[in-house]
Amino acid sequence: MTERLVDRTLRAFSDDLSSESAVPGGGSAAAYAGALGAALAAMVARIAARKSEDVWFTDYVAEMENLRADFLRLVDDDSAAYGGVAEAMKLPKTSDDEKRARTERIQSALLAASRVPLEVAKTSRRLLDACERGIARATPATASDIGVGALMAEAALRGASLNVMINLASLKDPAQVKALSEDLDRALDGAEAQRKRITDFVETRIAR
Repeated sequence: MTERLVDRTLRAFSDDLSSESAVPGGGSAAAYAGALGAALAAMVARIAARKSEDVWFTDYVAEMENLRADFLRLVDDDSAAYGGVAEAMKLPKTSDDEKRARTERIQSALLAASRVPLEVAKTSRRLLDACERGIARATPATASDIGVGALMAEAALRGASLNVMINLASLKDPAQVKALSEDLDRALDGAEAQRKRITDFVETRIAR
């Protein structure tokens, strides 16, 4: 596929995900969920800014747009990284030299395919942090939107973490596995409780 995934229509991207091809897959879907969450948070800030000249909103919108751009880049980066694994798996393995070269290529590709969703996870946690900062400034009419943004951030975080873990399971370098696992643990630590604080706060503002 020569066209960037993020340049496709929503329907086409959904069709790509539902096809028998391994890419795009869950990692790209997780990154796109993050992009949706960042977009919602930006919208909420823009609406609230209509009634305020506080520079906080300008800075916040810029931060959300940067996060959204990062997530959109990662949609394609994740598919490209896993595509590297798929290509390495196709290498010949007839001779010992070929087997050795194939194993090295697979391990290198798996490392790259672990690092991309790890970046998605870290970016998702930054979005979750931003959603928590933004909830108090959301207008009552948009409180639910930033709540959805937080849910998208958590979905992106959890989805990315699964992709990190499945690639680490096949990685044979203990030092790399340990380092990447610890990075992932830091991104996940406290995320569920943070998301619950956000959605609980949102629900108090929209309760009937």
